[in-house]
Order: sequence, then structure tokens, then C-alpha cells
Amino acid sequence: MKEKICPRCGARFICNHENVSQCQCAAITLTPSQHETLKSAYSDCLCINCLKELFSR
Repeated sequence: MKEKICPRCGARFICNHENVSQCQCAAITLTPSQHETLKSAYSDCLCINCLKELFSR
């Protein structure tokens, strides 16, 4: 686990990149296109609040 700062909103959050299935981002399912959009727009992981804001329907 690693503490990160969301590049979108500046919030601090814990990223579990070593075990993604246990990471907060596992709650959001992205299409390959959405994943590519995120990779091109942001330098690092987004916090769960930003992911939900951008991709929850």
C-alpha cells in the first residue's frame, strides 16, 4: 500500500497497487476506452471520489 495524492482533486488516499483487487478503485469498472482516457489525462491514480464522479452512472 502506498499513500498517493489524487492528481485531479488533491485528496490523499491509499493505493493498493500491489493487490488491485483490494484497492479502492476495484469498486469502479472502466471500459478500455475510459482507462486509456484516464491514462492520457492524469499522471497517476485518481481517488475513489473522482473515479465515482467521472464514471458512476
